[in-house]
Amino acid sequence: MHERSLVRALLRQVQAVADEQAACRVVSIRVRLGEMSGVEPELVTSAYDELVQVTPLFGATLSLEQVPLEATCDQCGNTFRIERFHFQCDKCGSLRLSLRGGEELLLESVTMEKNEP
Repeated sequence: MHERSLVRALLRQVQAVADEQAACRVVSIRVRLGEMSGVEPELVTSAYDELVQVTPLFGATLSLEQVPLEATCDQCGNTFRIERFHFQCDKCGSLRLSLRGGEELLLESVTMEKNEP
């Protein structure tokens, strides 16, 4: 289950951001997760729920934004969602495509509370 190692890395990244910003508490974490990233959202959530308990980030909520796989046709410029692994332009039928999203695993935002001076 590589989701556990990804969540560990995510928690380290969030903690580094919180330390850099001198946050007293992390409230929420938002992650963009592409449907073709090879990562199962349910396993990420499960690993997060377990691993966050033994960190200073305990109590922070995790929000996963699932990103669909999209492409742009290199022939006609049409941008469309790829469904059921059908890698063909739905407008002109071309197979020459550039992927536009859906493969990412990205820390989108961290919401923190800071100590009042």
